[in-house]
Amino acid sequence: MNDLQHAIAGSADAQQSYLADQVNLFLFDLKNEAIEHGFKAGETWVLQLVTEQEITDLKRQHHPVVLARLRQQALLPAYLQVKCKLQQSLSSVDLALTADDVERDNKKHLAAYPERNIRG
Repeated sequence: MNDLQHAIAGSADAQQSYLADQVNLFLFDLKNEAIEHGFKAGETWVLQLVTEQEITDLKRQHHPVVLARLRQQALLPAYLQVKCKLQQSLSSVDLALTADDVERDNKKHLAAYPERNIRG
């Protein structure tokens, strides 16, 4: 391997490590919130990719809301990995989503809120 190949491989390894760390941290936060708010067996998190503006609406309608601001290139892979680790099936919309869609729609955060807690 030449120096360029080493740099590219190192960069890819760093991105994978960043992604894994962010996914694990987000799952840790979800677990803590579930314990703190008394989740019962079978209660689930709704996951969404959201813009800065959508966060305010989510916080008005749901409690708690767990957020993670991620690098643009990590947002979609993190979303898909969290869904898989939570054993949530991927919808056709999830499967069709691309990094270009995320960037075009100005999505910046991975958000989760419990399905049961809707503020009235």
